[in-house]
Amino acid sequence: MQGAIVLNITRYSDTGSIVHLYTAEHGRMQYAIYGNKYKGLLRPLSIIDFTSTRRNNAPAQMGTLSSLSLLYTPQRLTTDIQRQCVAMFIAEVLVSTLRHPMSDQPLYDWLCEVIQHLDQDTEISNLHLHFLLEYATYLGIGIDDTEHPNWFIAPASRNERQHRLRSLTTYYEEHIEDFRPPKSLDVLMEVFD
Repeated sequence: MQGAIVLNITRYSDTGSIVHLYTAEHGRMQYAIYGNKYKGLLRPLSIIDFTSTRRNNAPAQMGTLSSLSLLYTPQRLTTDIQRQCVAMFIAEVLVSTLRHPMSDQPLYDWLCEVIQHLDQDTEISNLHLHFLLEYATYLGIGIDDTEHPNWFIAPASRNERQHRLRSLTTYYEEHIEDFRPPKSLDVLMEVFD
């Protein structure tokens, strides 16, 4: 068994889907799942424990999830629209930036902490901004606080938050090849309006 964070699920047939996971041991991985056996457990940003099989034990082949158990799922995401939007945004950023199967235990541990903060903190209106600022360091594109000092101060108004979010996503576009701004960006801005 190994732990993983669910990034997203892509349906490719009536009975099959591909689940994209981020694991501490192997980085980003994808696995096939068949039927509806695990679909209720595989929500973005859920933390799971799983086993998988690979045809002929070939690492280049996509594996199939053979068993999984839920370690942690943010409970408040099902009832809180703001938390749902932040979770969608974070998951989209991760899908766009975590592309390689590389081990990174500190990043995995930090992402687990972010997910728990999203679920447990009372105030989350700036969580997505803090996420982008800290995550940039893990990606090797850390943001210089002397060049952008205002980015490190919690925005007080809606306009400040929206401007900061657009600036940060532009920064990611400029520094990460093929970075796609999340589709949930506009929704996130409306929710925190």
